[in-house]
Amino acid sequence: MNKERNRFYFTFGSDLGFPYQDTYLIVIADCKGEAMTKFQKKYPNRHKDCLNCAFVYNEEEWNGSLNQEYYSEEPAEIIE
Repeated sequence: MNKERNRFYFTFGSDLGFPYQDTYLIVIADCKGEAMTKFQKKYPNRHKDCLNCAFVYNEEEWNGSLNQEYYSEEPAEIIE
């Protein structure tokens, strides 16, 4: 059975400590917890219990926000 996986959107502001600035990336995962683990593996937390990004959205939240307009370009990266 080929289950379709979910897309989670990790956004970045202008903080130079973020892996990227003023853009976003997508993590493909079964759930938000798995997405955060994959992200942290590649981009470890700078501060305890604080992801190295600005915000995390699931696809429904992303589609219901203004992010698609603000981040009009393709994602900086897709982590699978």
